[in-house]
Amino acid sequence: MTAPLDGTLLDPDASLEWVGNYTDARQAHEYGLVILAMGKAYWVAETNEGASTHSLFAESADLTAIQQEIAVYDREQIRPIRHLTNDLDGFQHPAGWWIYSLWMVAMFLCFYLQHSDPGLTERFASSSTGLFTHGEWWRPFTGLFLHSDIAHLSGNLVSGMLFGTMVSRLIGAARGWTLILFSGTMGNLLTSTLTWPESFVSIGASTAVFGALGILSGIGFTNLLQARIRLSWAKTTAPIVGGIILLGWLGGGREGGNTDVLGHVSGFIAGLVAGCYSERFKPSTGDASIAGTVTAGHDGSP
Repeated sequence: MTAPLDGTLLDPDASLEWVGNYTDARQAHEYGLVILAMGKAYWVAETNEGASTHSLFAESADLTAIQQEIAVYDREQIRPIRHLTNDLDGFQHPAGWWIYSLWMVAMFLCFYLQHSDPGLTERFASSSTGLFTHGEWWRPFTGLFLHSDIAHLSGNLVSGMLFGTMVSRLIGAARGWTLILFSGTMGNLLTSTLTWPESFVSIGASTAVFGALGILSGIGFTNLLQARIRLSWAKTTAPIVGGIILLGWLGGGREGGNTDVLGHVSGFIAGLVAGCYSERFKPSTGDASIAGTVTAGHDGSP
């Protein structure tokens, strides 16, 4: 058997034991890195048994410890992928239709009251002047439930159904809708802060709707960032980039219209932060192992 040495020098008289077969040299050397991380040597040989195969060998005295460490490495490689699949397959939690129905009823009720009492909009719309001059702290929240006409209301109900149920499926309905309304409120607060001292008034649930989009982007980004699998930054940040593209496509408004674009952006930013925070501080089930060190320290083929 002839094969290149890799890593530490191997005693030519050492007794070698087979560790495993791999489809290519890159994969064999990847597992060899696990052995190197243990301070041991490994040996890779190419065999031709029907198809090209690369076999990994190590010294007999180290075989048991190496097999145990490789088993840990395999589990740590599979767990993040399963975790991501469970989070993104849309079946982790129910869609939370009952909470969406309550939200929809609240929207219609507020719309009815709004048009029965014309002064209600002025008193409860999100307003930078009302918030900072008169201390009307409720306005960033109550403004989410007011709409200018039935088309405005219907558009937000449809988009809220889409993004709201997606958030619910990922993290649960109660938690999801709490974050959505929180993101919408924070988005309105941010908009009022950025426009103050000029007077700025806005109404509509779209700030919360784009908050939900931000939550989805934040969850996706944080899950990829935490997973111990090797991804480029372009792939890791793809959920955020995708969210920004959707934000521009759906939230840009028409030229000459009265769309609150700043509110959409603010809601998305608030949702992005909420989504990242929500996933960043959830309990971890992974155990530390040498696999994380090996993966982080290896870039490119041996």
